[in-house]
Amino acid sequence: MKYCMRAAAVLIPVALAASAFAPAPASARELSDQEVLDLLTVEQPRDRAIRRALAWLRAQQRDDGSVVVNQFATAKTSLAIMAHLAAGHTFDDPEHGAWLRKSLGYVLGTQDKTGYFGSRDNSRMYGHGITTLMLAEALGMLQDEDLEESVCAALRRAVSVTVNAARVPKGGHHKGGWRYQPTDGNSDLSLSGWQLMSLHAAQQVGITVPEEVVTNAVVYAKGLADTDGKVGYENRGQDNPSLRGLAMLCYAIGREEDDEMVTRIAQRIQRDPIDWRGPWFYYRAYYDSVGMSRARPEKWEEYSPRLEAALLGHQRDDGSWPSPPGDNEMSYGPVYVTSMAVLALTVDRHVLPAYQR
Repeated sequence: MKYCMRAAAVLIPVALAASAFAPAPASARELSDQEVLDLLTVEQPRDRAIRRALAWLRAQQRDDGSVVVNQFATAKTSLAIMAHLAAGHTFDDPEHGAWLRKSLGYVLGTQDKTGYFGSRDNSRMYGHGITTLMLAEALGMLQDEDLEESVCAALRRAVSVTVNAARVPKGGHHKGGWRYQPTDGNSDLSLSGWQLMSLHAAQQVGITVPEEVVTNAVVYAKGLADTDGKVGYENRGQDNPSLRGLAMLCYAIGREEDDEMVTRIAQRIQRDPIDWRGPWFYYRAYYDSVGMSRARPEKWEEYSPRLEAALLGHQRDDGSWPSPPGDNEMSYGPVYVTSMAVLALTVDRHVLPAYQR
C-alpha cells in the first residue's frame, strides 16, 4: 500500500498546478506579454464552458452520491468525477472536494466482492473499464491516506478483474482485447480501449500490471488499423471515425507514436474532421482529443480549434450539452455527453495520468 501512496504523490503537484482556468499550451508563435497576461487572468471561452458544465454535473448529484437515477449509475458517476479531475479539481478542493468525495464514496460502494464494477449498474466491462480508469486518476490526486488506502485496494481488485478477462482464451484477431463480459471469448476496440487506458493509468500510479497484457492489447488494437488510416471496431477494413483517435492512443501507450500508421490515421482525421453531426459525436470528440494530443501534438494544435468550436458553439445555457443532428448518444443521457465533452476540452491540461507519457 505504501508503494501505491508514493506513486500517487508524484502526480499531485501536476494536478494542483492545473487551475480552473489553466490556459492551453502556447502555439509555436511567441506570445506577447499582454497575451500571456490575458491567458492567465481572463477566463477563456473554453474555460467558461468547462466551469459551467462542471457546475451542471454537480447539480445532478443525488443523496447517495450518484449523479443519475437510471441506468449505468456507477459508470456515469465515474465519468463525472473524471471530468472534474481532468479540469484540475482535487479531493481537497474547498469548492469541489466534498462533492468529489461523496461521489467517489458511492462508486466504491458498488464494487462487488470479485472486484468487478460492471454488475450492479449493468454497465458490464464498459463501466468496469471507465470506473477503473477513474480510480487510477483519483489515486494520483489524493492526499488523504485513509481514502487513498481504500481507493488503492479497490483499484488493485479492479485491475485483477481486467487482467483475468484479458487472459480468457481467444482465437484469431480477438486475442489481446476485451468484450462486454469478463468471460467473453471475442473482442472489440471500443470496449478494449477503456481497459487499456485503465491499465496504463494504473501503471502510472504504481499498480503492477503484467506487461504482456498491455503489449497484447496494443497488438490487438494495431491489428484493426488499415494502411489507409481506417480503424475497425471488430475487424480490419471497417471505418469507424469515433475510434481513430483511440487507435492513435493505443500506439502511444505502446510507445510507438512514431509508427507511420499513426501519421496515416491522423491524416484521415484531418481529411474527415469532426463536425456537429452524425453518430457517436461525443465519443469521437473524446478520442480525437486524447489520441491526437498524445500521439501527434503538432497535428492536435491544428485540429483542436475545430473540435473546440463544435463543442462551444452548442453548449446549452444550463451548462450541459444536447444531441447533434443524427447522433445516437443521448439515449445514455446528458450526464454522459456532458462529461465526455469536458474530457475532450481538458486534454491540454495534461492532468490525468492515462494520457501522460
